[in-house]
Amino acid sequence: MKKLYLSIAFLLTFTFQVPAQLQGLDVVKVPEAQQPYSGEYIYIPDVDGYKALKCDFHVHTIFSDGDLKPENRVWEGAIRGLDVIAITDHIEYRPNSYIKADHNESYRRAKTIEASSKVIVIQGAEITRSKPIGHINALFLSDANALDVDDPLTAIDNALAQGAFIMWNHPGWPNDTSTIYKVHEELIRQKKIHGIELVNGFEYYPKAFNYCKDYGLTYMGNTDIHGVYRQTYRTDIQSGPMTVVFAKERSEEGVKEALFAGRSVVKFGDILIGSEKNLTALVKACLTYEVKNTHDNQALVKVMNKSTLNFEILLDNKSVTILGNATTEFKVRLNDKAKFTNTYITDNSQLVIDVSSLGRACHKPLINSYTMKKILIILLAFLSPPFFMVIMGGWIH
Repeated sequence: MKKLYLSIAFLLTFTFQVPAQLQGLDVVKVPEAQQPYSGEYIYIPDVDGYKALKCDFHVHTIFSDGDLKPENRVWEGAIRGLDVIAITDHIEYRPNSYIKADHNESYRRAKTIEASSKVIVIQGAEITRSKPIGHINALFLSDANALDVDDPLTAIDNALAQGAFIMWNHPGWPNDTSTIYKVHEELIRQKKIHGIELVNGFEYYPKAFNYCKDYGLTYMGNTDIHGVYRQTYRTDIQSGPMTVVFAKERSEEGVKEALFAGRSVVKFGDILIGSEKNLTALVKACLTYEVKNTHDNQALVKVMNKSTLNFEILLDNKSVTILGNATTEFKVRLNDKAKFTNTYITDNSQLVIDVSSLGRACHKPLINSYTMKKILIILLAFLSPPFFMVIMGGWIH
């Protein structure tokens, strides 16, 4: 009965307190309930002195077959934590017939909120044709209308005349076959294709990894988002794909220079795809190593992950997980090789780094110089006390 009275008293107190707090108020604002620009947090430190920029180079708006206005697409990118977004509406496919505008309008609208969103907005367009040529993104355009021509090869030439970066989109779509056709080989030979979209939305194309390596093309991955991002991706499980670009500066010019130079890694969940050089640089930027103890060929290694990326490594046939923003310790043999099993260079090769090279780079001496001095002083004291007295003053100080 006592508990019942207490419960009733609590409810009455709560019931009467709330109206008392609201009485006479016109508006009650609840700012903590509105957090429109806080979303996914992905942190990657600078890589070899370059800024690691998170980019999506393939998105759509209502100006082709997307569901969002260009402005909202950019704000969505801000919520995702992107640094860069490219507006790449279809040239040939515009089913939203109620939209009457030229091919530059979606970019113009998106650009108006570049400063407030703090997302770099790049003008692009998607040349949308059937295979064999398929879909092609042209990035860093000045006039997308020039791509609205009958011949797709002419459209590519018109984009190149504007200094565009050309990306071959989703090579395995729509027939689940990632064939590189003669038209692609010829365009690559003429340096008219600069990168390949290895990850698109919810799928990726392992065979195309080989094309990037064999032809020296830039590794890229994007959402190709049409709907609402939060309704499309299970962000509680993993975020959508992105291209991580290593840029000299956080600007459109910096991004463009980095893409043409091939400084990129694709991130899709925990999967990382890139060249051996770029993956190695990324790993060494994210992870710091400390050799805590050595005995013969064995060592205890402490690994600190400065990024939010997760790394899976294989050492002596044993799997080790290095979580983002975490510290991990494990034993290694100094002649072992560490295979990063969540990285891919080609469809059958992954990043491998010699443990010995990591050890030399980060090894902490078990005896520092000050300790060594004290040991030598003690030895000298035993061997020659008079000599010890002469030099002790100079060394101790």
